[in-house]
Amino acid sequence: MLLAWFGRVPRFHDAELLEITLASKGESVLRIHTWEMTNQVDDRGYFVLDKHVVVTITLHSVTEISLSDFDLPGIIGSLEVTSQDGVYQLEWDGSYGVSGTLSAKQMQMELKPGKP
Repeated sequence: MLLAWFGRVPRFHDAELLEITLASKGESVLRIHTWEMTNQVDDRGYFVLDKHVVVTITLHSVTEISLSDFDLPGIIGSLEVTSQDGVYQLEWDGSYGVSGTLSAKQMQMELKPGKP
C-alpha cells in the first residue's frame, strides 16, 4: 500500500502522529498524517508537500508498549517497522512529543488519501 502510494518505503520524517489508542485486548491504533516533500518551493520559501495521506496502523495482540514524552499530536523523526519471529515492531523517535515502541502479533495498515 505505502509502496504503491509513495513509490518507495517512507521514513515518516516530520509526519504528524495524530492518535494512539491502546487496548490490552482487541485493537490498538496509531493514526499518522504523512506526505511526500517535493523539491519545489512555494512563494513563501517552503517546500511543497504532495501525496498527503492518513495512515491508520492497527495492531492486534500487543505484546510490548514503551512510550516516552507522551504528548499528542507529535512529530515523528523517523519510524521503522520490522518483523521477527511472527512479531511486528513499530519504533519511532519523536522530534516533538511522543516516542515509542509497540510490538504486536498482527498488524494492518489502511490509507486514506488527503489531509486529516
